[in-house]
Amino acid sequence: MRPALRVLSGPAGTLLLVVVMMSVVMIVAGSTPWAGFGALFGGALGGPHELAETLAQTTALLFPALGICLAFRAGLFNIGAEGQLLLGGLAAGALGANFTGPGWLAVPAILAAGIVGGGLWGALAGWMKSRFNANEIISTLMLNYVAISIANYLVAGPLKSPLATGAETAPLPASSWLPALIPDTRLTIALLIAIAIAAILQFVFARTVFGYELRALGEAPEAARRNHVDINRLTWMAMGLSGAIAGLGGAAIVAGELHRFNTQLSPGYGFTAIAVALVGDLHPLWICLAAFGFGILEAGGLAMQASAGVPKDAIHLIEGIIILVLAAKRFVSTRVEVPAV
Repeated sequence: MRPALRVLSGPAGTLLLVVVMMSVVMIVAGSTPWAGFGALFGGALGGPHELAETLAQTTALLFPALGICLAFRAGLFNIGAEGQLLLGGLAAGALGANFTGPGWLAVPAILAAGIVGGGLWGALAGWMKSRFNANEIISTLMLNYVAISIANYLVAGPLKSPLATGAETAPLPASSWLPALIPDTRLTIALLIAIAIAAILQFVFARTVFGYELRALGEAPEAARRNHVDINRLTWMAMGLSGAIAGLGGAAIVAGELHRFNTQLSPGYGFTAIAVALVGDLHPLWICLAAFGFGILEAGGLAMQASAGVPKDAIHLIEGIIILVLAAKRFVSTRVEVPAV
């Protein structure tokens, strides 16, 4: 491989390309890269509260990204994490608003409700795939809109709090809130739960029969079929577990940040999480780092707009550029010269 291609195919080359392209975006927006990066990192990492907000954004992205990772490992393109997260949050909010038990029982029950809500929605897409061979990209994408419609109807009608001015459920009792890791911030123990799930997934993929079957289904489905792997069962299980992890993320937002459910729970975490999972190369522990990087972009975006005059919408452009750079990196890494025999 040529030296220039070797540099571009490595992590240093990827980081260099990201920095250069982000700098171009900042210049086009009328700012200098020095001011833009300074405002971005200052707003995301400048102090305990800024770091807490970055980690809160990281947590919100990490749950659906890990769920997407599980489905993608099985060769299933789950584009429905947004709807699964939303219905998980809805189930958690509906239960939490009416749960009168002690906190040590309420918190696990609320999180379990999120797992069930998101898991059932993911399993529905898996069942459609296994039973009717429905394209999971289309079905999960369309189910997002169905989930949004269901949530809008319920929180504007049967589940709406009589004291609320907007479409939301009744607030959760304080005993049902997730404990904060840093006082007076949105950062809760949900971050630790997400990291634990990443570690569990890493173990499952590497050391268990189920993980082996998932990888076989994703990488060589015909070989898996010939080795008597139950493809249909594995399909709906993978989609169900994928949705369950995303739904747990919705429940964590309800119990840890909003303390109720409303339709503004997610500004698109489920869609951004697709990019996070891909940037993390579908490896759970790398996805944790990718989520932190995207968390910096999300948390530092407002500071970059306020201090450096770079519109916050440029963050979404930068996120798209990161995906483009990743695709370019993979293309370059395949340009390997075959040595002469």
